[in-house]
Amino acid sequence: MATNRFPGKTCVLCPNQSFGVGEHIWPRWLIGDFNGEGPFHTERAGEPYKKRDGVTVAEFNAVQGVHVPMCKRCNGILGRSIEIPAKPVVRKSMPIRPARAWPKLTADETSALARWFLKIALFLSHPDATNNSRHPSNDAAKTRLRDFQPEWVAWLRGEVDPPKEFTVYLTRRSARKEPTFQGERKVVILPGSLVVDGDEQAFMTRSVGIRGLQATIVWHPGWPILHPLVEAGRASKLWPNPTDVDLKRLPEVHPREFTFALDPSAVHLTAEQHSQLPRTPLQVGLIPGMVSFTQAR
Repeated sequence: MATNRFPGKTCVLCPNQSFGVGEHIWPRWLIGDFNGEGPFHTERAGEPYKKRDGVTVAEFNAVQGVHVPMCKRCNGILGRSIEIPAKPVVRKSMPIRPARAWPKLTADETSALARWFLKIALFLSHPDATNNSRHPSNDAAKTRLRDFQPEWVAWLRGEVDPPKEFTVYLTRRSARKEPTFQGERKVVILPGSLVVDGDEQAFMTRSVGIRGLQATIVWHPGWPILHPLVEAGRASKLWPNPTDVDLKRLPEVHPREFTFALDPSAVHLTAEQHSQLPRTPLQVGLIPGMVSFTQAR
């Protein structure tokens, strides 16, 4: 039996307790692609982690690994359904040389990239994730989701499409050092949860980036979103309903230019009010708890 490096834990996708090293959230092939290219750093909400002096950016010679407990069977499922389809798309999309032209992705490639970013962002947020770097590990109380919902990852083991309640957005970002952002950040506020006739659904958002690309996932059951950067042609929606995406046509977007913010409060609605939500999507300037609804006649 394999040595369990997560004592007392079970696989994040099934009840198995035998998993050895677990799942590499950042796949080994991606980490290997960056060999010799350090130094590297990790970020939270666009801010690099600092050394103990609070000023100097904490840098590493190699990309730092992160793991979640996972059994051999589930690991094989992810390799087959997520990593194999995504690997050539990630390598095609990630700029290795500054002069390389940005590619156009087909709908199938967009779907593979969306699934891969969902897997990365969700597992990085899992409460059982362990990081080889002490900085994110010490920050676990802020970076992990303690109320992690099994339905967010059940599709991974079932090898089916991600739920339609997920949206995955993609922006391009600088492949070099980020410039200082001087503008005003646009914010779309999400409710902490939506309660419809007593049935509660939590909302969630996470962002994850690789060189030159930033993905943001949002779980927003029953409440559509009007994303200002998508409307302006400065961001693309990878999921749901994947389509062709021409990365060359996307301009660079600073990670501080736009964000989703989670309001911890719940919004309570009747089923009739819930049916009206598509008329008022979540958008910049809208406070979810202040939305008014017309009375049915």
